[in-house]
Amino acid sequence: MKKDHWLYVAIPLAVALIVFFFSFIILQWRPGMAAVLALCSYGGLIFLFTPVLRLAGIDIECMKNSEEIMALLAEGEKDLASIKKIADASMDERIKAKALNLHREGEKIIAYIKRNPAKAVMARRFFHFYLDKANDILTKYHNLISAGIETEHLESLKEKTLSAMKSILRGMTVQFSRLISSEVIDIEADVKLLESVLKTEDS
Repeated sequence: MKKDHWLYVAIPLAVALIVFFFSFIILQWRPGMAAVLALCSYGGLIFLFTPVLRLAGIDIECMKNSEEIMALLAEGEKDLASIKKIADASMDERIKAKALNLHREGEKIIAYIKRNPAKAVMARRFFHFYLDKANDILTKYHNLISAGIETEHLESLKEKTLSAMKSILRGMTVQFSRLISSEVIDIEADVKLLESVLKTEDS
């Protein structure tokens, strides 16, 4: 998006200049009137052409860490795609199942963050550690298996990989629980308030 940012200024400016010369030379308007029309055209086109970063309808450009949020999501989706690809290619059903579980849990967390971008910074560990480490371990294991290298430690390595996946999945689940904890508290408070109101009306 940044590479094309100059276009969002250049195109409205070009149109504004055309409007000015058309109004001034062809229609023979006064310079002041032609300039006002050109400026209005420029301002309107800048407003229409400039893209706004949105997640779930939320304008994240106004957030001071908007670039970090987008970078985290891009990194996370890249890792998820790699994990899914390895899961689909795996010939081992246990590795496939663990990888798919990680992918599903990761998708849930990323979908939640897209709906609540302000919480992205709370999930740095999920992006920088859990997802990244899961992808790294699975990729190395998959590359070793795909190379057809026979080693007496292969079965042990598979068990260690499965154990690592289990630990990462548990960590991701804890991370998700922490992310939604404030909403859980809000719901519980609403339920308690409702129960209190119902008791009052019944009495």
